[in-house]
Amino acid sequence: MAEDSRRRGASPVGPLLLAVIFLAVLGGGVGFSLGTLSKHQRNAATTQTDGSGTSGPDAGSGTGTTPAVSQGSGRRCPPHTEQQAGAGQLTQVLYLRTAQSEVWICKDGNGTLYYQGHKGGPGDPMVEGTTALFLTDVQKEQGSDNGYVATNTDPAGPITKYHVRPHRLVREYINYQNPKPSETEDAVS
Repeated sequence: MAEDSRRRGASPVGPLLLAVIFLAVLGGGVGFSLGTLSKHQRNAATTQTDGSGTSGPDAGSGTGTTPAVSQGSGRRCPPHTEQQAGAGQLTQVLYLRTAQSEVWICKDGNGTLYYQGHKGGPGDPMVEGTTALFLTDVQKEQGSDNGYVATNTDPAGPITKYHVRPHRLVREYINYQNPKPSETEDAVS
């Protein structure tokens, strides 16, 4: 009988260990969920307060989606673009998101237009010359109230024109040694 009581006294270690493991797994899951939620809230707050996020005009509106197109939103352009322009604060004139990329048409206080292309999605890093392309040769598109054309001229001769409209990006390739057809990317919803 004395042996029986010793076994009962030693057995709470197994259930206690299981409870500790269960609580550790549960705490890890809750911590991961709260961290993810906090990250999304920080990104939304950044977009709302200074416009430096990559979402469109309805960011933080409670819809839970990032619009693929925004025009004349008055939002600031990404910090990367402002740094490249060196012209102070830039205002977003047009933002377009496609399945492969993002495009901003930005304007400085003097009305000068800038193009910022980004291969990737919202939140992906912008590295000039790798995933980002900044251009200063930007004009309103002839015959279009809401379209813009940014021109990238290679000193060797090839020219790429980026036709940016509210729902479409068209890359036009001119003077390429191996002719290339135009490429079109439609906005995503």
